[in-house]
Amino acid sequence: MRFFTLATAVLAAGLSFTASAQVFTDPGAYNNAIIAEQRAMLKKNLRYISKSAHSDNEKKIDAKRLDLIKQTEASLNKVAKMPAFEDDKGFKEQATEAFYQLLKIYSEDYKAVDMLAATRTATIENMEQYFRLQEIAEAKLQVVNDSVDAAQRRFAKRHKMTFSEDPEGKRLANYMRQVSEVNTYQHKVYLAQFRVEKANARLTDALNSQNAEAFEQARLQLIEDTKAATAGLTAITPFRGKDAQYRDAARNLVKFYAAFAANQAAQMKVLMERKDSFTKADADKFNGFISLYNSQNQKLSTAYNQAGNNFQATYIPVFND
Repeated sequence: MRFFTLATAVLAAGLSFTASAQVFTDPGAYNNAIIAEQRAMLKKNLRYISKSAHSDNEKKIDAKRLDLIKQTEASLNKVAKMPAFEDDKGFKEQATEAFYQLLKIYSEDYKAVDMLAATRTATIENMEQYFRLQEIAEAKLQVVNDSVDAAQRRFAKRHKMTFSEDPEGKRLANYMRQVSEVNTYQHKVYLAQFRVEKANARLTDALNSQNAEAFEQARLQLIEDTKAATAGLTAITPFRGKDAQYRDAARNLVKFYAAFAANQAAQMKVLMERKDSFTKADADKFNGFISLYNSQNQKLSTAYNQAGNNFQATYIPVFND
C-alpha cells in the first residue's frame, strides 16, 4: 500500500481572470497563458499522485514522476521566454522562479520520497522519515504557491482586473484537498499500528530459533508497544466523523497482538524453557498456539491492509482529466 501527500496547490487558488473592460483583454490573456502552463503541470502532478495512491508498481509510479518533470521543464521554458507585460515584470518573474522551484521539488524531493519507499517498512524510524519527507515537500510547494498567488494578485490589482471562479481549477483544488486530508489521517493510523511490528517480528524470529530468552524480551516489548499503539489509535476519531473502518481494523490487529503477547505467548515461553522434556500434550498445546497466531494474524492483517486500500480508493478517486 502506497502513501503520498498532496502535490502543488493550484496557483492563485484555481482562479482565472477576466478583463473588466476591452482595455484589459491583453493582461487577461497574459495571465491565462501563465495559468495554462501551471494547469498542465498540475494535471501531470495529479496523475502521479493518483498512480501513487492506487498502484504498488514502483516503475509505473516513477514513470509518472518523470513525465511530470518533463512537463515542468517545458512549462518553465515557455514562461521564461515570455516578455514582461508592458513594464510589469513581477508576475512573469515570480512564475518563472516558482516553476523552477517546482522542478527542483519534483526532481529532488519527490525522488527522495520514492527512493525511501523501498525501505520505509524496515523500521519505525524509516517510516517516520518517509512521511516527514512528504511533509517537507508539501510545505515547500505551499510556499511556492503562496509566492505566485501574491504576484498574480498584484498583477491583477495593477491592471484593474477582476476575479472569476474557474470551475476546472476548483475541481483540481478539491482533488488535492482530498489527497491531503486522506493522507494526513492515514499516516496517523498507519504509524500508530506500525509501532508494534518490530517487536512482533522479533517475537516470531525468536520463536523460529527457539530462543526462550529473546522470545520473552520481545513478548514484553510487544506488550508495551501495543499499549502505546492502542492509546494512539484511541485518540484518532473516525474519518470525517463517521468512517472508522480503517482505524478499527488497525485497532483489531493491535488488540490481537496485545492479547496474544499477554496470554498465549506467556505460556509458550514457559513451554520453550522446557522444550527438551516436551510431552505430546505440551507439543499439541504449543503447536495450537502457533496455529492460532498464524490464522488470526493472517486474517486481521489482511483485513487491515484491505481497509487501508479501500480507504484510499474511496476517498482518493482515480484522477481522470
